[in-house]
Amino acid sequence: MELEQRDIDKLDQIEVEVSEEFDFNDSQNMIQFKIVYWGPGESGKTTNFFRLREKFDLLKLTKGYSIETTEGRTLWEDSLYLLFNFTLHDVTFNIICHVVTCTGQERFLSTREYVLDGADGIMFIGDSNPEKIEQNKRSFRELVSFAKPKQIPYLIQLNKRDLKDAIPVKDFKLHLGLPLQESYPDGTLVVYPAEALQGENVVQSFTDLILQVIIHYFKED
Repeated sequence: MELEQRDIDKLDQIEVEVSEEFDFNDSQNMIQFKIVYWGPGESGKTTNFFRLREKFDLLKLTKGYSIETTEGRTLWEDSLYLLFNFTLHDVTFNIICHVVTCTGQERFLSTREYVLDGADGIMFIGDSNPEKIEQNKRSFRELVSFAKPKQIPYLIQLNKRDLKDAIPVKDFKLHLGLPLQESYPDGTLVVYPAEALQGENVVQSFTDLILQVIIHYFKED
């Protein structure tokens, strides 16, 4: 599909409409994206996955699945397909979004590389527990080393903000070498504070990432 330059210049003004309407017959305006949730072990990737599955219950193409260890930790991945659309200059695009999570356990590094294959966007889930800052830093460096060369858009969510001793967002940014301002010029937050168990900022960070993926897709097309 082709867009005129005037449409591309307005990409930062589009909004994703979460809608039950999906036209399977409109193959010309159908796009498939893969979104990967990445982060250290037990930071809340699977919790984000479950909240998205609940929020978009009517938009699921599949029921989704999780492959866990006997301790309930992700062994391989969680996987789910969602359907929704967005409109740009009177043209409605149908999106099939494959949402997957990577295991955060370092002994399963090779599986993370497989899950990341073909990713169009990545959500980094950081842990607000101050004792997990080294795991956050190591996991983030690993993410950047994978995403930067391929120019894959990614956003950062700092989960578990309800912890009594949660690391201050500013300190988290300093440790990860992130800009200290609240947001980027396009309006996306440098860090999305979240409480995934309660669903806080789970959907907002997800839809903002989808917008970044859409913008990247059309500007690269």
